[in-house]
Amino acid sequence: MLGAASYGAGGRRAGTRRAALTVVVAACVSAMAGCSAPGGPDRTPEPEASALALGTFAAVGDSITDADSRDFASGDLGPASWATYVVDEGYVFAGGWAEWGATTERMAAAVAPVDADVLVLLAGTNDLAFGVPFEATTANLDRVVDRVGIDDVLVVSIPPMDAYPGGAEEFNGRLDALADDRGWRFVDASTGLRTRDGRFADGMSTDGLHPSAEGAEVLGEAIAAQLREG
Repeated sequence: MLGAASYGAGGRRAGTRRAALTVVVAACVSAMAGCSAPGGPDRTPEPEASALALGTFAAVGDSITDADSRDFASGDLGPASWATYVVDEGYVFAGGWAEWGATTERMAAAVAPVDADVLVLLAGTNDLAFGVPFEATTANLDRVVDRVGIDDVLVVSIPPMDAYPGGAEEFNGRLDALADDRGWRFVDASTGLRTRDGRFADGMSTDGLHPSAEGAEVLGEAIAAQLREG
């Protein structure tokens, strides 16, 4: 997506920033091994009908979605997962898949069908960090949507990346254009997380890459607001 001669903020080569990001993401994968909820071949059970006040949503993502959840796929969500706050807004979590360190390729290989009104897709931080071409990201996201089998798709912007703010901004612009091309919805839910220079605002992140619980709440409330508009 970004060539070796591309530059980010501060005039440093994007390749240098990408290498630093790779170390950060790899450390996250190592530290959180076993915390993910691997997908299975079976369709996720439907939530109880009595809870369907505003609708149901499925979610696919990486560590930003899984966060500190004890068992994401079964709905045992943690306070640092944005999905917690979508549920707090009156929506029912119908299932999905999220794993620390997951690229969109990993998501496409692991997801299974889910019965829900909307698929919320927050993906791409690891693709950007590892230098995955956006064309490959596009193909992987198409596969995710096809395998999950939900027509109404909400694509969410990736949160800021303090080590590479310009890259995250460019990536989100491409996500927005992709969603428009595919007939999906797009929401820049990270607006309330970032400063003018594209980095996390104070208190919104634990490490410059993952939202804090406070940041996850901002993210979740913005996603819920977009779901209501649908």
